[in-house]
Formats: sequence, structure tokens, C-alpha cells
Amino acid sequence: MVQLDCIQEVQVSCTWNLSTLATFAPLLGEMSNLQGLRLSHVHVSAFKKQEHDHVVQITSQFRRLGHLRDLHLESPSFLEGCLDQMLRCLKSPLDSLSITKCWLRDSDLTHLSQSPDISQLKSLDLSGVSMTDFRPELLQVLLEKVAATLQDLDLDVCGITDSQLEACLPALSRCSQLRSVSLCGNLLSTAGMEKLLRHTAVLPCLRQERYPAPQESYRPRGVLLEARLAQLRAQLLEILRDLGHPRIIWISLSPCPRCGEDVCHHMEPIVYSCPAPA
Repeated sequence: MVQLDCIQEVQVSCTWNLSTLATFAPLLGEMSNLQGLRLSHVHVSAFKKQEHDHVVQITSQFRRLGHLRDLHLESPSFLEGCLDQMLRCLKSPLDSLSITKCWLRDSDLTHLSQSPDISQLKSLDLSGVSMTDFRPELLQVLLEKVAATLQDLDLDVCGITDSQLEACLPALSRCSQLRSVSLCGNLLSTAGMEKLLRHTAVLPCLRQERYPAPQESYRPRGVLLEARLAQLRAQLLEILRDLGHPRIIWISLSPCPRCGEDVCHHMEPIVYSCPAPA
């Protein structure tokens, strides 16, 4: 028989109804030494009252997980508008948090930035969380909260616009431990990209950078202008040369013309190497 308090990692990668997850939740609560939890594709019913009860059943078990460090939730639609319920139940600071491919509200991001349990976060993945209609300062406040420890940031396909990016750039430039950042699939112009490159140039640990092709690379209906993209890549290289630090950035098309995915890794990187001393 499995000793539940000996389990350190749990991954549920099949599609469960919220009611099934709620039934499983008491067992989860008995895994007192659990360090990593991964849940994906939890189906939500249309019955709001019953749904709320299930969410309470699930999130309340987090109070019993005092060793939880890594939390990964893919498509957790049941958390929209009630992320605070889960955050209030966390008992220790997280090292890694991933909430992806779902809808969240302004209030959810506000509660996330106010949670004391993200103050030591090393990895944050909010890819696929639509932020287009969020107030620009929300992401800024969140990054300020994790700036001292954050090492990996993934904000792919969040619908982030120039104004939202510009609001959070000062906070991003203070993430001194940042090693990787990915912003593929967002709605950034060449001017926005230049500001991004200049602000991230000060980050000493940054080694992996993945950014979207500027919006000027596309026709209004999203058709790629290959000649224009080549010009913009050359322009971005000039910006890197002006900044004067060796750097490699990857530019992603969205959607990818080869595979149709929202994030494309088929492009050649833009590489700037400092000239060798004479």
C-alpha cells in the first residue's frame, strides 16, 4: 500500500472533471511531504454553485502541503476569479509557479502579486494567459515582487501590447538573476522591441531570450512579409551592436508558417559578437 506522506511529486496529465479532482483532493492533502504538483486540463461544469464547492474542496487541501515548492497548473479554468482562494491556502514560499493556457481576471493577477508565497519565486510561467485587457501596471507590480529571485520568465502568447510591456520594463530590468525570458506570440512593435532590448541589456545573467517578430512584419490579416522581416531583423541586430554586448536573441513567428503553432522556434537567431580587439 502506498504511503501517501512519502510521495514528493504528483502529476495528473489526463483530463479530469472538477468533481473528480475534488474527490481526489483529500488524498492530496494527506501527501504532507509533497514538493511538486502538476495538474492539467481540468474540465469545469456549468453548475456554478457546485463548481464553487469543488474549488473550495480542492484549494483547502493546500493548507496541508507545507513542503510544496513547485506548482504547475495547465488550463486551470476553475481558478478564474478565485485564484486568491488557492493562494491563501499555500503554506510555504514557492520556487516555481506555472499557470498556463487559461483565463484570469485583473483581480487574480493582483492577488498573485500580493501573495507572500511568491516572494522567493525562481521560475514564473504565465504563458497562454490572456493579458490584453489587463491594466498595464498589473504585470509591473508582479515583476517587482519577484525581481530579487526570478531566474526564468515565460510570458508567451499573453497578448501583451507595447503599453503593457513599457510599464513593466523598469521592473524587468531589476530582475538581476534572470537567466531566460520568453515573450513569443505577443503584440510588440519594433519600437517596443528596441525598448525591451535596451532594458534587458543590463541583466548580467540573461542567456536565453525569445521574442516575437515585430508587428510590422505582418500584413493586417497576419500574412508574413518576409522581406520586411529581414529588414527588421537587421534593424534589431544594429540595436544589439549599439548596445555593445555579446548577445543571442531568437525571434519567433506567430503563427509559424511551417507548423502553424503560436510559438515558432525554427528561425535562425540574431547573433551579435563583440569584435575581437585589434
